[in-house]
Amino acid sequence: MSKRVYFLGGYWKHSLLILCCLMHGGVASADTKAYITEYGRGAVAVIDTNSNTIKKTIKTGTSTWGVAVDSQRNRVYVTNIDSDDVSVIDTKSLEVIAKIDVERNPVGIAVLPNGKRVYVANAETNTVSVIDTGSNKTVASVRVGKSPRCIATHPTSSWVYVTNFRSNSVSLIDAEKNEVVAEIPTGDKPFCIAIHPDGSRLYVPSFPSNTLSIIDTVSRKMVASVPVGGGPQGVGIKTDGSEVYVPNTKDNTLSIIDTTSMKVKRTIPVGNFPRGVNHDPIHKRIYVASTRSDSITVLDDQTYQPVAEIKELLWPMSFGNFIAQ
Repeated sequence: MSKRVYFLGGYWKHSLLILCCLMHGGVASADTKAYITEYGRGAVAVIDTNSNTIKKTIKTGTSTWGVAVDSQRNRVYVTNIDSDDVSVIDTKSLEVIAKIDVERNPVGIAVLPNGKRVYVANAETNTVSVIDTGSNKTVASVRVGKSPRCIATHPTSSWVYVTNFRSNSVSLIDAEKNEVVAEIPTGDKPFCIAIHPDGSRLYVPSFPSNTLSIIDTVSRKMVASVPVGGGPQGVGIKTDGSEVYVPNTKDNTLSIIDTTSMKVKRTIPVGNFPRGVNHDPIHKRIYVASTRSDSITVLDDQTYQPVAEIKELLWPMSFGNFIAQ
């Protein structure tokens, strides 16, 4: 049987930061890690963000794609497309402690702010699986639009947002009822999704139109369409909400958008076919996963200059929230 390869996009959300710093000579140290999904290896590479080195590689499933970190509860959830399941990693032991069956081709994944439920987009069945984190079992299935890709959760409400690649929309799920309550139009072929830390805006890249759709979460309408680079898929946001990061797969660049002006302020070269992107507020760095160069580019979030390149990965994706404090 031929291997199915899905070049999809993802979302990411913010988790509460628990910062324990050890001060020595004016330098802060913190036990922070990045959990990078390796599609080609079916694994997660655990990156020590202090040294930007690989600490451990954890075998998870087949064609590992999306990632969601729950720092408060010491858990990481990753989707495995070709084994149709979700792996649960304990961040203390760095071991897989559970595998949860979902539906066909799970891709995007997100955790509710209270940690009680995990939502998984199933690209082939047009559904979202709902996982109870207490029992690590699937407890519901919600039908959404065509070919759902990625998921974001609202920081202060029960809203769950799902991009639908072939419906050109975002499905809005009420997590209290596990029902779709609205369909929000987007640009063509929406991939990843990120939400502003205050919950006011959604940011959704459109792959064929080379734009970023900005959606007001109250009116549920698009308020801007920002031109970015070629073939945007991933999206991330600075922890303070001042910037949005959009990797462009066709240009091998990162577009940096000011969230106030809603305009691109800088375009930075990164690796080949960049996908997932996250911000590390402790070290003040931006992490960009580039699938075809098998690497992570690490940028300073003030100068946007590269400070490290992490190699020896195999098709890194990391669509979602992959930085844990």
